Amino acid sequence: MRFRLDPTIDSIPASDHLLAISKRIAAKDASIWGDSTEAKIRMGWVDLAEKSRALLPQLDSLEALARESKINEIVLSGMGGSSLAPEVIAKTYKGTRVRSLVILDSTEPHFVKRILDKDLSQTLFLISSKSGTTIETNSHLSLILELLSTQGLDPRNHIVVITDSKSPLAATALSHGWHLLHGDTEVGGRFSALSAFGLAPAALIGIDPATLLDDAAEMIEEIHLPAVKIATYLSQHRYLYFSDSKESLPGLSDWIEQLIAESTGKNGKGLLPIAVDSAPTLERIATVDLSTVIDAPLGAHFILWEWVTALLGEIFAVDPFDQPDVQATKSRTLEVLGKASSSASEFTSIEDLKGEIASNLQGREYLAICAFLDPIRDRSAASLRHLLEQTFQLPVAFGWGPRFLHSTGQFHKGGPRKGLFISLTIESDMRLHVPGKDYDFARLIRAQAEGDRLALQESGNHVLSVHLTSADEVEKLLTCFS
Repeated sequence: MRFRLDPTIDSIPASDHLLAISKRIAAKDASIWGDSTEAKIRMGWVDLAEKSRALLPQLDSLEALARESKINEIVLSGMGGSSLAPEVIAKTYKGTRVRSLVILDSTEPHFVKRILDKDLSQTLFLISSKSGTTIETNSHLSLILELLSTQGLDPRNHIVVITDSKSPLAATALSHGWHLLHGDTEVGGRFSALSAFGLAPAALIGIDPATLLDDAAEMIEEIHLPAVKIATYLSQHRYLYFSDSKESLPGLSDWIEQLIAESTGKNGKGLLPIAVDSAPTLERIATVDLSTVIDAPLGAHFILWEWVTALLGEIFAVDPFDQPDVQATKSRTLEVLGKASSSASEFTSIEDLKGEIASNLQGREYLAICAFLDPIRDRSAASLRHLLEQTFQLPVAFGWGPRFLHSTGQFHKGGPRKGLFISLTIESDMRLHVPGKDYDFARLIRAQAEGDRLALQESGNHVLSVHLTSADEVEKLLTCFS
């Protein structure tokens, strides 16, 4: 593969030590990260460009089945690595898709209802969860099954499950006769772009998975030098803006944000990539322009950034394959759901938020907006990132909840603990129940917000919780910083 590396990065001397580490990665040497249990069982991503070719006949059959069934829409229920890679693939190859891909990665009831409240006869659902225990995905599945039954549709014709072979979800799929694809047990979720988790959605929307694998395989042939130089450059920063080309690599910055933040943000260390749409205000925070950093196709980018992330684990002396603080929010969420009320103990008013942020900035290096809102209806809330950045002259991360819990959430809790967090929730008038549970989606997302707040505070962070009474208050919130 002939590629062009950004001149600034290309000029960085390549460390002999890191070049040696890179070659050990190629040999799947987990001892790079000491006695890490996770690393020992998570090195399968290194040769997915070859191993995943065994999936191609199965993926061809799956696509043929969708074609024969006149499926015109794929709805993917998944979180983190299970959804971000397919999202990038769909956006990048938009012009060649034969079916649409809709990502269902929120528990906000209006968002869920908007995607599922329709004729489902030509919809195929990809239920994607490596562990098979993801609360968001299992909640979606329960509702999907109820809706299919209501419409008289056979789930065996409308559900494909992607999960590890020994997960509870795999057992459920087998018992019900649903189509089942196994993930690679030696590949962690955020490193799974070139496994069934990324390739099955690609095939079902009409993208040839072999193209992604071919491009990745070519990249591996000369990966050591660019990966070492990029990792060296990134490690010189704690916060970096990442922007992608809307023409060639749309959405790649979101995937990289999750990959690097969740992999490196632990033991008080790490790097926080901040995916941005508009030009950042702070010149002192470097911007990585993904359309120029390296000229390569998407499959090559997938393996390159995974390689870079593994090298960053060595540089920061952390295990890039575990996510110890992600579980904290999951545990607190379940505790909150088990109680009668899931409301935060104290809220900051919209009018007081600006002053509260200002009075709590001492010792803070960045702000993070945790928006447990509807990413469609409340999309304007994303502009709050730029407004806060202008107002307080600090880098500002923005994440839709609960999506960010499976990405930057690890950095927020396990990283340097230099952030100030603004948790946004909203009153919901929609009671969309989760079948088989004693709670609905509105209560679930509020519990996730409260669980995240508790986990952040327990890890030594400060959180300002703002509860909006209606969607109209999103604009009111923006006005306070305009």
